[in-house]
Amino acid sequence: MNTSLVNLQKHIFTLLIGLLPWVAFGTHNRAGEITYRSLGGNTYEITVTTYTKVSSQIDRCELTIEWGDGTSSTVYRVNGGNARCPNSPARDGINIGNDIRLNIYRGEHTFPTQGYYTISVQDLNRNAGVVNIPNSVQVPFYVSTTLFVRSDLGPNNSPTLLNPPIDQGCVNRLFIHNAGAFDEDGDSLAYELVQCKGLNGRNIPETYNPSFVQDSVEINPITGDFIWDVPKAAGQFNFAFVIKEFRKNRQGNYELMGSVTRDMQIDIETCSNNPPVIDPLGPFCIEAGNTLNFQVTATDPDNDPLALSGSGGPFEVTPSALFPDPATGPSPLTANFSWTPGCDQVRLQPYYVTFRAEDIPATPPPLVGLRTVEITVIAPRCENPAATANQTVIDLTWDANLCTDAEGYDLYRRNGTYGYVPADCETGVPDFTGYEYIGSTAGWSSTMYTDSVELDQGVQYCYMVVATFPDGSESVASVEFCAELPQTLPIMTHVDVNATDAVNGEVQVSWIHAPEIDSNAFPPPYTYELERAPGIDGTNFTTIATLPDTDTTYLDAGINTVDGGWNYRVRIFNNNGTSEIGVSGSASSIYAIATPRDEAVQLTFNSVTPWVYDTTIVFRETSPGSGIWDSIGFTTTNVYIDTGLINSTQYCYYGLGVGRYTGTGLPAPLLNRSQQVCSEPADNEAPCAPEVSWFADCENAYLRLSWTIPPGCPNDIVSYNIYYRPTPDDPWPADPLVSGITGTVFEFTEGSIVGCYAVTAVDDADIPNESDIIEAFCIEGCAQIQLPNVFSPDGDGVNDFFFPVRDANGNPFFRDIADFQIDVYNRWGRLVYRSTDPNEFVTTGWDGNDRTTGEPCVEGVYFYICNYRARSLGTAPSQVLQGSIHLFR
Repeated sequence: MNTSLVNLQKHIFTLLIGLLPWVAFGTHNRAGEITYRSLGGNTYEITVTTYTKVSSQIDRCELTIEWGDGTSSTVYRVNGGNARCPNSPARDGINIGNDIRLNIYRGEHTFPTQGYYTISVQDLNRNAGVVNIPNSVQVPFYVSTTLFVRSDLGPNNSPTLLNPPIDQGCVNRLFIHNAGAFDEDGDSLAYELVQCKGLNGRNIPETYNPSFVQDSVEINPITGDFIWDVPKAAGQFNFAFVIKEFRKNRQGNYELMGSVTRDMQIDIETCSNNPPVIDPLGPFCIEAGNTLNFQVTATDPDNDPLALSGSGGPFEVTPSALFPDPATGPSPLTANFSWTPGCDQVRLQPYYVTFRAEDIPATPPPLVGLRTVEITVIAPRCENPAATANQTVIDLTWDANLCTDAEGYDLYRRNGTYGYVPADCETGVPDFTGYEYIGSTAGWSSTMYTDSVELDQGVQYCYMVVATFPDGSESVASVEFCAELPQTLPIMTHVDVNATDAVNGEVQVSWIHAPEIDSNAFPPPYTYELERAPGIDGTNFTTIATLPDTDTTYLDAGINTVDGGWNYRVRIFNNNGTSEIGVSGSASSIYAIATPRDEAVQLTFNSVTPWVYDTTIVFRETSPGSGIWDSIGFTTTNVYIDTGLINSTQYCYYGLGVGRYTGTGLPAPLLNRSQQVCSEPADNEAPCAPEVSWFADCENAYLRLSWTIPPGCPNDIVSYNIYYRPTPDDPWPADPLVSGITGTVFEFTEGSIVGCYAVTAVDDADIPNESDIIEAFCIEGCAQIQLPNVFSPDGDGVNDFFFPVRDANGNPFFRDIADFQIDVYNRWGRLVYRSTDPNEFVTTGWDGNDRTTGEPCVEGVYFYICNYRARSLGTAPSQVLQGSIHLFR
């Protein structure tokens, strides 16, 4: 006989025999979860935590863990004494009271490649008597965790669940529970209810079925508060929820890093007690090094004595928060929370503290009230910043940030002061201040920077510095600090378009003498050379006039002022024009651009000057050729939209800029006109491309897109289209995947979400205009297969085929699968069914007939091995799913 076939038969026989005692005696699993910790590279330490019945005769010294890459391992229990597991490295677990044994199993594994892996443990069976899991004593206990092994986003550790998953409550009383999840990496956590799972990870549909759970069960997606409002029947219930961790990628979008599913158990009893209530608190924000103090007050409606305690991230770090453990006393009970976080606690995501008030009634059971409080820890500002002008550069210095784990500093600059005062818990430099990023330094001690880019005399340059941290968090911005270069050269003041013409245009140019020139080093008289370059930011300067120092103005005539602006500067000489002293900063004319829009004209006034334009007054000709101009409005930006116009009618405009220098001792206001420009409104312009944000959950094949239109864009958009391509290398199709969307949010909830997406906007023109595809993004997937454990190919139309499990809507739990093959063997190891076509297996599946003989297979247990890869934008590792299927006739 073939050796591989013999080995397969032995494996199947061992699997079948191994199942028998579990089915017969396994009545012990109550709750649990799987967590993980990075050990570097692709190696992780996995911890399986279960809670079992002490009174059960079944105990597990070891468990089998499926790694999600086609391999499995035995992991041993590591907590407790060593009396229950003789001749084994395993420990005994710990009896924590109320018929609960805490079991911790631990192992290490190196995953073959980067990608998503679903780690799972199955143990037969659950404890008896779970109300919402019918015949629970016959239902396996199954928990899983998804891990994203990925190097470019850094190592990842799952959240630690600080509060045990076994709790108790009363009929007709609000029940609330919190897992106390703490993520040491500072990832963003999101919570979601899921169904408990049974054999091979199959959903248990009765988990939230109203026939068993007649009341509202929900979980707060941000704080993780699990709320049952209110239990209406006594008994033991199991629920499950998933905690997903997200991290920002380099594009600023959040990606799923992993998820932990907790299966929890709640004992509901009949009682006359009422749960305590904790007064609302927070949210709070605190700078590292400062102390946060607040009082927590709990009240019991029945005036029972109380025990008040706290758990959460601030108690898991050093320095840790201080709070009684617990505080006890009569109702109302107040205790003080105090925390002085250090720099190690600075992070982008907030911390959460769950305060727990438990009453001590004369007649048990006690009830619990919870309050989850958000605390954000930020880094303080950098102190003692200074800016010093040094001839043509400005040197910046500041004290190193209090937090030594800062990875560097970002520098921001603007022309003139703003007076920014950070709001509570506001970090970084907001865009509305007008500050722009100019550079960074690397390293905590790198506290100097020289600004030498595009500095002009007569300008006050103001700066702010921000410390940056590896997770993307920032410190509070420093105070503004300013400097200006010495005014040792001529300073431009006017570049005013006097006449608009393609041949005989005119520009009036003016400047002032150098206010701070060193006449001893550079004795007068002085000579000026006026230079001109085409374009408002042109650099191809040529000399157009040589003037004595008594002249500080010049009419530049006979030029084209229609097709572009002009840039000017003054070069200064002494010694009768033979020795050059230097050259002024350049200043351009205002060049107006008129863009036709639907019943409107958009005017854009562009210039490059050392002064700032606070306001531009817009003038419009009363009728073409009249020469009569009226002011129609003003703008404090460089854009003005004239609305309420008639399409295909000509309108002419110019702008008058009102400017000033931010430096000291210079003339103001500076008035300069643009050229005249005309346009006819028309709706022939494509809408602006939407700015898209997205959230993806590959486990549930869920993708949510939302978008906004940038400010200043046309408001005639009537619909949006979504385009899709399978990979970044594929071309975009001519037709959208989804069209005619009238809102700004769209959700994909079925099928695979792997691939690349883009959103376009469509306007209301007679021939609609569509925006270009600009913002595109791509989504990786993670495979999902869920197979049944029984089918009955008897032709009655019910459960006749072995194919993936369907949800309530008939959608198969089978997605993002590639390179697929499934083989089914009988108990003797003979192949009776094979499929290599995932579509065929999903739609048709196995009909229960022998692939060789065509005859119906006999009743009994069959075994399958499914080899597949996750569909991916790259190369995903091979995975193996093994299990059994019971055929009934």
